[in-house]
Amino acid sequence: MKLQKTIEKILRETKNPYVPLKLICTRAASFSKPQIRSCLDQMEKSGQVLFGEQGFALPERLDLKRGEIVKVAGSFGFAQLDDEEKTQVFIPGRYFMGAMTGEQVLLRTRPGRVGMSLEGEVVQVIPDPDGAFVGVLHLSGDSCFVVLDCMPKTEIKVRRSTLGEAKDGDKVLVKLVVRGRKHFGHIAAIERVFGDSGRAKFCADAILHQNHIKLNFEPETLQEAAQVFERGVCPDDFAGREDLRDWVICTIDSKETKDIDDAISLQKTADGYQLGVHIADVSHYVRPDTALDSEAFERGTSVYYANSVVPMLPKELSNGVCSLNPDEDRLALSCIAQLDEQGRIKDYRFAKTIIRSRKKCAYSEVNALLDGTASPDIVEAYAQVIDSLQLMGQLAQILEDNRFARGAMNIESNESKIIMDEEGDPVDIVVRDRGASEKAIEELMLIANECAANLGRKNKLPFVYRVHEDPDGIKLETLRTILKAFGYPYTDIKAGVPTKKLAEILDLSRGKPEQILIHKMVLRSMAKAKYSEQPLGHYSLSLDDYAHFTSPIRRYPDLSIHRIITDFLSGVPASEIRARYDDFVVDSSAHSTQCEINAMMAERDCDDAYKAQYMQQFIGQDMPGIVSGVAPYGFYVQLENSCEGLVRLATIEGSDYELVDDIKLVDHAGGKTISIGDPITVKTTNTNVSLGQVDFALV
Repeated sequence: MKLQKTIEKILRETKNPYVPLKLICTRAASFSKPQIRSCLDQMEKSGQVLFGEQGFALPERLDLKRGEIVKVAGSFGFAQLDDEEKTQVFIPGRYFMGAMTGEQVLLRTRPGRVGMSLEGEVVQVIPDPDGAFVGVLHLSGDSCFVVLDCMPKTEIKVRRSTLGEAKDGDKVLVKLVVRGRKHFGHIAAIERVFGDSGRAKFCADAILHQNHIKLNFEPETLQEAAQVFERGVCPDDFAGREDLRDWVICTIDSKETKDIDDAISLQKTADGYQLGVHIADVSHYVRPDTALDSEAFERGTSVYYANSVVPMLPKELSNGVCSLNPDEDRLALSCIAQLDEQGRIKDYRFAKTIIRSRKKCAYSEVNALLDGTASPDIVEAYAQVIDSLQLMGQLAQILEDNRFARGAMNIESNESKIIMDEEGDPVDIVVRDRGASEKAIEELMLIANECAANLGRKNKLPFVYRVHEDPDGIKLETLRTILKAFGYPYTDIKAGVPTKKLAEILDLSRGKPEQILIHKMVLRSMAKAKYSEQPLGHYSLSLDDYAHFTSPIRRYPDLSIHRIITDFLSGVPASEIRARYDDFVVDSSAHSTQCEINAMMAERDCDDAYKAQYMQQFIGQDMPGIVSGVAPYGFYVQLENSCEGLVRLATIEGSDYELVDDIKLVDHAGGKTISIGDPITVKTTNTNVSLGQVDFALV
């Protein structure tokens, strides 16, 4: 590190940007020439210096900018600079130097053409030594190449000696073994074969790999998990805990759920309700400076797609000793809140507890109990907890009314449920139904999350908050334009707009053809929710205090604050808590946010692959849908089953459609208009499982 700083100082202070090796060695005489040469090699590989005929130079002295290739589209592409604005740079194809999507590069930029802020050319590629690419293998006669997912218009040659058992059409992982100056000069070697690219389950494995989501745990982590599981829940663990095993406590999840991390208790009091939210005490088992903790931090979150889960913790914990299974003693961290008749929080406390769930309740069966359609068998099976469940339904309705009254937003979205067969292939896709019990659990968990954040803020603890900042003023301008076009109130939609105003817009559009567009644009106008060590509040929930407390089995931020709350409850001095966690909460917040983004992208892409495979059986069939989006090149249609596909304008003969106001396509030749929200009939013409794409045509 000292040598590198010395070299940087020499390169920065020398009059000529390029400095010969001999001069560097002279001015860094306290280091040997081999040391200097080795350091310069590493700096060159990482893009920190450039080498030319006259010597070495710092990129900034040559007015070069660092960025990442974000798109390669055959004859052109784009890079994104590493600046605060994330500036986009247009790159003509001849100036790529063979740079691949996702690779770091050094760029020489210049003013762009009309409509382009910057144009550039790649001066140096900085390949990731561990970088690999996923794509589909194509074999035909002597031809052997791969089309990468990230560069679908570019063919990369594949070395035949690396084929192994790979077949035409397989999804594969490749690395570049020869780099050309152009993309067609690259040669790749196959590192891994996932399987047939026409089956979503193999494409999902590739997507997980691309997003750095590991399917398997490290041996040391599994060894620690096995030891925890073997020990189980022991009476020695009960010391200092409140014994709540005589409380009527139950869990509510889907029938297939195995990682049960939250349970509830609820009883009526003289002036309101006593709500208990009892969360698996994962922090008791996952201690700092262990392999379990290190890998949980690295993963950050569990990943859910189709009917599969990639857990944050090994099953010995997630499905075993930490899962709040019925009729088993379990360790918990409980939030016990006192609410008044109007559902407002009067007081709360946190406690380390022992609980014993009376019943593993299923959403579908609790919904039937709440709406009065449950069979006698279900009523009998739920006898121990039915009173608590009925009370839960009443309180949840009060809490929901309170949430909307304070201006919290209710954005509609069609979440898909993918039904699988025994072979892992999709056999049905339906819109996931959120019944009364699902909504009730959400409301009760919100109370515990609010209390946890309030505990952290009020006691000035280092903490990991779930925050959602105010909408961006520039994005709100786009929303204003669309609201004005549809005749909605728009004058108050500007920077600093209260949550309640946006909530009113959502309600005004509900049930109307433009609902899809309005809800989508309101969502786009808002900042992304994230984790932060600062209590910035949650805009869309209209809460000053909010954190994620209720899912430590599957989210590392929850585990983080459990650890902090445990120390606080045990009387650790505030100064020591700060010393332990001040840096930790910063790292946990930033890393957990990035892990969540990776997981969301992977989950979405996996689900898209399954939807594309499912839609193959409907090629040529007419299906009703709704226009869900418009673009200069076509429009998107969402079917009743939540699957979405694209109608390309190029497939509509004799039309002359133009995008107007980002909300509709107008055919100047035929006088037709296609607007978001319009009902429409389409037929499936093509699917690409590997890319998760479905193509429609107008009927």
